[in-house]
Amino acid sequence: MLLDRDTELDLTAAALRSGRGALVLVSGPLGVGKSALLDGISALGAAQGAQHLRVSAAPMERDFSLGAARQLLEPALRDASPETRERWTSGAAGPARCALDAGLPGGVGPSETVLGGLTVLLANMASDQPVLMLVDELQWADPATLAWLRHLSGRLADLPVVLVCAVREGETLTGHPAVQEIVGQATHTLRPGNLALQDTHELIRRYYGEAPDEAFAAACHRATGGNPLFLSCLLADAAPQGLRPTADNAEAVAALRPASLQHRLMRRLDARSKQVRRVARAVAVLGDATHPQLLTRLAEVDSAGLDHALRQLTDLGLTTGMRLPRFVHALVQSAVAEGIPLEERTVMHALAAESLHRAGLPPEQVARHLMTLTTPTYTWATEVLRAAAFAAQRRGAPEVAAGYLRRALMDSSPDNYRAELLIDLATAERSFAPYASVRHIAQAVLLCDGPIQRAQAVVRLAPSAFASTLLPVHELLREAADALGPGERLQGSDRELALRLEARVRQSTLPEPEQLADSVARLVGLGPEPRTETVAERELLAPLLGAATFSNALPAHEVARVANRVLQHEPTVPAHVHTTMPLVVASLVAADSVDELDSWLGAVQENAAGRQTRVERAMIGTERALVSLARGRLTQAKEQALAAFELAGAKHEEVFTLSSMTLAACAILTGDHQLADRLIAVKYRAEEDPYVWSGLAMLKGQSAARKGDLDAALGCFLDAGRRLEQCGWLNPALLPWASAAAFLHLYLGDHKQARELSALEVERARAWGAPGPLGRALRVHSHMVEGPGSVEVLREAVDVLHVSANRFELCQALLDLGEHLGPADARGRAALRQAHAEAVGCDTPGWPAGRRNCSPAHRRTRRPHAVNSPPRSGRSPSRPPRGGRTR
Repeated sequence: MLLDRDTELDLTAAALRSGRGALVLVSGPLGVGKSALLDGISALGAAQGAQHLRVSAAPMERDFSLGAARQLLEPALRDASPETRERWTSGAAGPARCALDAGLPGGVGPSETVLGGLTVLLANMASDQPVLMLVDELQWADPATLAWLRHLSGRLADLPVVLVCAVREGETLTGHPAVQEIVGQATHTLRPGNLALQDTHELIRRYYGEAPDEAFAAACHRATGGNPLFLSCLLADAAPQGLRPTADNAEAVAALRPASLQHRLMRRLDARSKQVRRVARAVAVLGDATHPQLLTRLAEVDSAGLDHALRQLTDLGLTTGMRLPRFVHALVQSAVAEGIPLEERTVMHALAAESLHRAGLPPEQVARHLMTLTTPTYTWATEVLRAAAFAAQRRGAPEVAAGYLRRALMDSSPDNYRAELLIDLATAERSFAPYASVRHIAQAVLLCDGPIQRAQAVVRLAPSAFASTLLPVHELLREAADALGPGERLQGSDRELALRLEARVRQSTLPEPEQLADSVARLVGLGPEPRTETVAERELLAPLLGAATFSNALPAHEVARVANRVLQHEPTVPAHVHTTMPLVVASLVAADSVDELDSWLGAVQENAAGRQTRVERAMIGTERALVSLARGRLTQAKEQALAAFELAGAKHEEVFTLSSMTLAACAILTGDHQLADRLIAVKYRAEEDPYVWSGLAMLKGQSAARKGDLDAALGCFLDAGRRLEQCGWLNPALLPWASAAAFLHLYLGDHKQARELSALEVERARAWGAPGPLGRALRVHSHMVEGPGSVEVLREAVDVLHVSANRFELCQALLDLGEHLGPADARGRAALRQAHAEAVGCDTPGWPAGRRNCSPAHRRTRRPHAVNSPPRSGRSPSRPPRGGRTR
């Protein structure tokens, strides 16, 4: 497969068409496709009617005098007719025929008569038709053939012969005088380069028989630099492993290290001197930390020997640069490194670690070598690995940091120092392995020396993992807090520790009604302007605000005021997801106060670009989806929540669960039954968490209602409410279970129970005071009220929702009001028009966007059905009410 070689082929074609002799040199390092280019030139010659002669010289044939010349000429002589063969070999060409038949005596070079005869033989052949003669791997041709080619190259101008010789750069024999004399006679030089990205894409397409995904092609191009040989070896390794050319396999294909490529590279290096091999291995071991002094020490060569070896490696096309050499591709570096015998590689890594450490280079450069050692080597190694872990954490690579720390733990001995390493490891793991993080904190606590160190360990726990882990987190927190003492009796950093411990204890006890009330009392006791200057003060306020929100014990405006003050002092960094801060987000969403929160989360995402882990990205995506829900942007919210859900994956259970519950709200509000069924089928580790349990019950109720089993649906909604009330979670902003149950009671003919449940939700929503939840509760209650009072309730709902961030709920209330008044009423028509404008503005699913649908005729039939919005007929399509009108 010849790609991206049009320039070279055009130049050769011009030489063939000219009818004059030419020497074309094809030169380049390993793997750039010299032989493939000769194939293309060969096909070109055949197309133009040239006699085609070709040989590929080989090292094992160098002792056969005129061996390469025989392979060039004998096939043509054999295929010619006896008359033609006699004409070609007559006269001055006769000695050539004898030399080809009988060979030359051992150790005797070809005479001028033989050389001239070979050239006359070629001239006789060219008199019948132009000759294209291709010599691949010229540097390996036998000396007698080289002597003839040197003789011929000075006489090509008088012959219709195009001689194309391919030479590999960097080979020792390429510098041989006989080869260089031929190279010096070249009239044209072709240097094929690496493939461009589009040609890499095409080569992959031809290999697989299907177009690759752009990400897959880009990964292959980066891994190989477009070198055709490297790319072919990579694809040959990928296909048997079932790596189709899709985006999902991009990372996997880039990580491959083909054995076939390693074999080729090792064969090339083995042919070099021991000095060159040692320098190549030193470059492979040092990686990006190459430096002349380090290389000379590691390779055990002097500066002159280093320069000579690097020059040869550069000529071979393996490395680039002399002062700071690098392998041209990661594939080459890994192949060379893996070819080093294990014992020698271990010694080199140990020496590299020591040299880099003494030179004062960054810890991560030193740690890379320490990671390869299986036994303790240096007393300073553990500290270097720990410093490298801190550096990796700062650049947003927690899995790399965890690797350094696990290696450091292998060499640690004192319990207190081992505890510190376990704490650091747990801190890194909470971004990708939360359960391992909790386990390592529990192990560290057993080794900690004194209450302060135990407290320092426990505050590293990520509260988001509390509901999912089977370990006794609450007991760990309580014991550490009791041992340290209350924050009021402490000062400085000890007080900060105590407050952070208290924050986690209170978050872990949010489902307990007594503790919930105690947390609200604690918040009230801090006064109307609680302190928010320190991390600990803000972390404590988060669960206290959460308690006030869940229990509906304080008005929304008071909770929002304090929560927004917390945000003003909280740094906009993704690490907030590992603290209690997500409860501040939940409180502001419930309070319908999301303007400052939206800006804050936007700054978090902007500041964390490129530094977030999957867990952090999924958690922040979930928070942004909650804000979109609070604004009534259902389509955007579902996209954000679904992206977070897919990103987290079941591996990251706690974030997976949070994104699932946000997605559940989207599924309910948009009537996405397929999504709801998908979420119901998931097995959640935190299923006993009250909010998760109730959210799943709501989803199951929606599914049952959709299938016509209204009694089962009602049971699910009531179960969700009972579970929340058992915990003291009375805020309807959490889950509007009462609204859903009220509608089903109404469908089933139980008007009294429907009114009582909807009135309960209105009462609780009024106590909370957030316009979004209150407006929704009023809108639902309007369906339970008979007579003119229904319109008054709807008008109040519209008035309340006008000051809410939730434009979807306003749209719903306006639509209800417009339909209730009817299109004949001017106020009804105005409400319907405004409802449509709000629906278009917030991209409500199921609403037409065109102006032709602005009329009141396009009403409830276009509206998405959800469990808190009845069908316009007022009854279930599968079951009539048990008597009485529903509206």
